[in-house]
Amino acid sequence: MNTSDKQILIVEDNNKNMEKLCEVLKDIKDVYIHKAKNSEQAYRYALEYNIDLFIVDIILNTKVFADISGLKFIESIRSINGYKFTPIIVTTSLEDPKFHAYSNLHCFRYYEKPYDYAEFKKSVVEALEYTTPKKAKDFYYYKDDGVIYSIKTKNIVCFQTNNRITYIQCKNGKVMPTPYKSNKKILLELNSKKFLRCSNNTIVNAEYIEGIDKSNRYVMLVDDFGTLEIGPKLKKKFLEDFFKC
Repeated sequence: MNTSDKQILIVEDNNKNMEKLCEVLKDIKDVYIHKAKNSEQAYRYALEYNIDLFIVDIILNTKVFADISGLKFIESIRSINGYKFTPIIVTTSLEDPKFHAYSNLHCFRYYEKPYDYAEFKKSVVEALEYTTPKKAKDFYYYKDDGVIYSIKTKNIVCFQTNNRITYIQCKNGKVMPTPYKSNKKILLELNSKKFLRCSNNTIVNAEYIEGIDKSNRYVMLVDDFGTLEIGPKLKKKFLEDFFKC
């Protein structure tokens, strides 16, 4: 997983349909798939990550008569500046809401169920070619006891995970214990080439690297922040990414 990977958000309430879509798309290279079962969860993912393609089912609650919560989700997404022209593929069992989807919501493709999965996959690959680079996040957010906190990314020295807790080393010397997140999710949220994975439990901000000992596999940090080990399997990629950033 790289910060340059394209991110797809599938919004689908049917588990079988979700599994089938993930199966169809799993071999597309350099792609990460987020899965949401409802519009509330999908909207949170859209704000938390940098989505390159939305795949949205119009009906997200079969218990509600004439449900079109998927379309309402798309309308809310289009109100966000960063997503005004992000490709959206609509899937539905409704007969013909596509005029609204194309004309007012600028959707990339529209598929009525059941549809040809090979054709669908081609549309996904094509849509990903139209995505543009997203700006790196200025803040990193985490939630604890129902409260959302933020830290400026430029003030983060590194992330270290231990015993299912993610510790954030800050520029001011404070170490913030936060709820666990995988390295993959942290990097996707940051969307910044400056943050590099140097071991299985550590991500470092390249801005705070003073030197690298390649032979002994460790990173020297500025201002007495100490050293970080470089994992043997990650050494090559870490060095490549460091010299690119």
